[in-house]
Amino acid sequence: MAIAIILLSIAAYVGVGFILGTQLARRTEDVNALVATFGVPLLILGGAFLPSELFPETLLEIAEFNPIYHMNSALTGVSAIGDGISEISFHFWFLVIFAVLMVAGGWLAYRQMVWQERRL
Repeated sequence: MAIAIILLSIAAYVGVGFILGTQLARRTEDVNALVATFGVPLLILGGAFLPSELFPETLLEIAEFNPIYHMNSALTGVSAIGDGISEISFHFWFLVIFAVLMVAGGWLAYRQMVWQERRL
């Protein structure tokens, strides 16, 4: 289960990177800077460096839209607490839906970028 959560998180992060890269970057070298610019705040807000329970309520409400938050919650439940799929189902399904949407969106954005470059 933990491997599935990690793979879904990677897919979501890569999809976000493709979307940001194709929409905002002018060169391929700019993509890494953009992913880091958006990725580090996502990691902090997701509870990767300190527990999300320490955050005020407003930040916790924002974290509900962060895939890193759901990854941390699901992995903590599976690895540390020994939860099954029923206990982490909300976090797991959020990651599934988010990863599918981001990979599909990244693929479409990349195809659009390639199509525009061919026209030039």
